[in-house]
Amino acid sequence: MEKFDIIVVGASSAGSYFARRMSEKGFSVLAIDKSPKETISPAYDIFHMGRDDMKRFGLPEVHKGDGIWAFEFEEQMMLSAYGNHPKPSNSWVVGMHKHDYIVRMNEWAEEAGTKIKYNAGFDSLVYDGNGRICGVTYEENGEKITAECRLVADCSGIPAVVRRSLPDGYGIEKFELTPDDMFYVTLRYVDFIEKKEEWMKSHFWLSYKSWLAPSAGSDAIIGMGSCFGFDYVEKVYEQFTKNVKLPAHKVKRIERGCTPYHRAPYSFVADGFIAMGDAACITKPNCGEGCTASLVLEDIAVEYASAAMENGAYPTRESLWSINKKYNDTQGKEFASLMALLASVVRHSPKANEFLFKHDVIFSRKILGGMGTGGLQLDLTDYLKTLFFVIIGIVTCNITIAELKSILNGVISSGKLTELYERFPETPDGFEAWVNEAELLWKKAGKLADWKPL
Repeated sequence: MEKFDIIVVGASSAGSYFARRMSEKGFSVLAIDKSPKETISPAYDIFHMGRDDMKRFGLPEVHKGDGIWAFEFEEQMMLSAYGNHPKPSNSWVVGMHKHDYIVRMNEWAEEAGTKIKYNAGFDSLVYDGNGRICGVTYEENGEKITAECRLVADCSGIPAVVRRSLPDGYGIEKFELTPDDMFYVTLRYVDFIEKKEEWMKSHFWLSYKSWLAPSAGSDAIIGMGSCFGFDYVEKVYEQFTKNVKLPAHKVKRIERGCTPYHRAPYSFVADGFIAMGDAACITKPNCGEGCTASLVLEDIAVEYASAAMENGAYPTRESLWSINKKYNDTQGKEFASLMALLASVVRHSPKANEFLFKHDVIFSRKILGGMGTGGLQLDLTDYLKTLFFVIIGIVTCNITIAELKSILNGVISSGKLTELYERFPETPDGFEAWVNEAELLWKKAGKLADWKPL
């Protein structure tokens, strides 16, 4: 029987990164993936990552001409529902061929000692006499294989095949993502009829969850995401193109895929288990990007899991608990706050969006610039400014009473969830009571899919 310290299920970006870092710590790691190496991570051709993030996490760098690098750009413009009031965000963004970069990350993990098996689909968890995880069974080339381990990391993406297979009462939620809990993304690869430098930069319209960014093999990608399915994305795209004047272009090809849009599980850990990446719904609330967002959790997991497994120790729920605490003290509380805020403030018309953008309220430089960076710190002044301009918006008929109620609900829910996540318990004691509070607040906050404008 095979025996490892750690088995990682899923070898895309999350699985490769965690496997590499734990291998560097001296642990024996097996990563399994159901896909063949030739087609691993096939959803999109192009994906983006910040150059600073690549350096921050020590990821393999890419360069022009290496077959992985596609393009780079620096400036991104956040725009209103009618394409006005730009709010710049400056950071170097790298566009890469996704499959090729994931293969590079696999090789990067192998360089540190990780063993990777392709065409190896997860089958089930194995438990010891005390009911604790002690291994997995997986199917490779039609044969079922059992492998022992002390820790299983679920990096299997949206299906969350390991997390959802846990027995009831094991300590982690087993929810399955529904169509309302996902973001359906359509990418149009386009060439412009008339080339203009201004359109060779990145643009983002939060009102439609749409963006235009440079591409490889075409002039740009026009991307759009929404709940409710791909047909609904097309309805939003139709409204978007009526309200925003895009340059004349020719569509070369279209790609479609999904990303989670659901709050993270209240706990990521249990005896011998960690959930991360899309399996743990770690995505940026403002754009749905998950690769670098997940690495924040994974760095924390590496720190505490390696300590919990020193000298052959079994990583219990209690010894892994600090992963939950440290994550929620940082990115966790920020993402919870933003998800609650956005779930309510999206419920407004293009006219209201234009007014809020103009007065730098809610869709402000501070909020849009801080999302997903760990730098978002709202204070009383920010909330008072929001309230003041929302009232002005009502008086001037730019905002309706219904929109006011929704915005206020978002602001209040956002603040309460921030405060709650700051009080996340340092040990499993008190966790049940904390979850009960969280359930009430999330129910009050609602979610993005509660509002269907078209």
